[in-house]
Amino acid sequence: FAPPKAIDIPCNVLCPGSRISHTPKANGVYLSPNSVIDAAASVTRAVLLPDSSIANSSVTTDVLLQWDTSIAANSSVASALLMEQCHVGPNSVVHSAILGPDTHVSCGEVHATLLGPNTNAHHQSLLIGVLWPLGRGNTGYGSNVGSNHTSRLPDQECASGEGTFWGLSCSVKFPVDVTWA
Repeated sequence: FAPPKAIDIPCNVLCPGSRISHTPKANGVYLSPNSVIDAAASVTRAVLLPDSSIANSSVTTDVLLQWDTSIAANSSVASALLMEQCHVGPNSVVHSAILGPDTHVSCGEVHATLLGPNTNAHHQSLLIGVLWPLGRGNTGYGSNVGSNHTSRLPDQECASGEGTFWGLSCSVKFPVDVTWA
């Protein structure tokens, strides 16, 4: 069973002021005015709203980038919605996720997760199956929230409250609910 393609554009559509340059593979892409794909490794099935960008050796598949959003510096993003002013990179991995406005993922991994506004995941942090709709939090260096090294799909989750700080090298196993903490 293969899920339907989230974005299925049979060709590339570039609006005035947008551009694709130095990118060997760009398929099924819609670029709004002033959106840019520059030096990306591969972009497949993507919609970029105004002033958003994908750059510097990044690989993306099935992504929607809202206004003034960026994916940069050797990052991998698949099956994701990045809301306005959201930034991914450098060296980040985001798969099957929704990142709220003003969220930043820098040298971190985010899988099967909903991150609310003003949330940061950086410094080799790992988030798997985290529901954090109110956001406004941070993950410290090496934090490991929901690691599932059993090769299974994420089948449990963490419900995180507004302003939560997942500390340095913390390890959180599921299920856990800290929405009121």
